[in-house]
Amino acid sequence: MKTLLFALAMVAGFNTAMFATEDKMVMVVLTMDNEDDAQIIATMHTTMMAAEKVAQVLEIEMTADDEVNDDVFVFSLKSEDQKDIAIQMFDEEGYEIQANREVQVENGNNYNALNVKSMDDGTYIFKLTDESGAELTKKVTIKRD
Repeated sequence: MKTLLFALAMVAGFNTAMFATEDKMVMVVLTMDNEDDAQIIATMHTTMMAAEKVAQVLEIEMTADDEVNDDVFVFSLKSEDQKDIAIQMFDEEGYEIQANREVQVENGNNYNALNVKSMDDGTYIFKLTDESGAELTKKVTIKRD
């Protein structure tokens, strides 16, 4: 009978662009015996990928008032660095209602306006993504007086 061997190690990597260290996860699978082992490996891989995605949280602060004036929704993106950001907007059921919109975010507060005339009042989900794939998801309520 073959043995399932699974190794997980934290490896310190050196990021030359940031002059800082970052942790990396390494998974090595040497042998598998049967379908149960394959399922275990698939579950571990999925868990590892989820953990890696959590580590890629976009470091931007998004603030917005719920109130909409003249069908314009104003929000702020605060960043420590200059970044190109893709903005997607979804309704409560997860349907994309706003096509990708690219904005360049400068260091500090960046104010943006979105025409919401064709949108109903309600809760929407903003998904912000930078060029590295880091994401920020934020729920926003739009309501008119």
